[in-house]
Amino acid sequence: MKKRVRLIASALLLMAAACAVITVNIYFPEKDVKEAYKELEKELMTPGEKPEEKKPATSPEEKAKPESSIRFDLVATAYAQEAGLAEKIADLVKKMPDVVNAYREMGARIADTDRLRDSGAVGEASDGLLVPREKTLSPADSKIVGMENENRRTVIGGMAKAIVRINRLPETPDNLKQVTPQAADQFAAIRRDAAKKGWWIQMPDGNWRKK
Repeated sequence: MKKRVRLIASALLLMAAACAVITVNIYFPEKDVKEAYKELEKELMTPGEKPEEKKPATSPEEKAKPESSIRFDLVATAYAQEAGLAEKIADLVKKMPDVVNAYREMGARIADTDRLRDSGAVGEASDGLLVPREKTLSPADSKIVGMENENRRTVIGGMAKAIVRINRLPETPDNLKQVTPQAADQFAAIRRDAAKKGWWIQMPDGNWRKK
């Protein structure tokens, strides 16, 4: 009898644990994210220009807030049909001072990064970062690559936060971890699209080629 009770209790505990572990599938609008990246680069990476001040595009009820994963399908459907989603994503990112500063620094450094890419010393990796193609870089060039990649990680992280927010979910480590690789993929796609002839680019399958 006691053995049977223990088995039932164990089964109930396992069922409770299974119910407690819920994976939230976060809607990721790839096309809109790509357009948002383009808008942000055009506006924030141009030296001497400041982002326009805009009125909040969302009402207090539309601001990011924790939501049950049960409403995921409704949220995803709503945003999939929403016009101007790319602009809304870009507006969210522009409210992140660290990301805006990262874009500014990348814009100020563009001549140096172009020089390294033109020479073939570095290439655009599939994770959105610059990767040395030569065995050794000068200390100055290594510093440029390091600062550039630090800025790029900030930008990708900011985009991940924006995606979590449009899904009206909390910015938990698990939620951010889920969308960060997708945010990096779209950032890398922008880099490949913008690459000049002769630059090294890494394709999504991992292979490198010159554009």
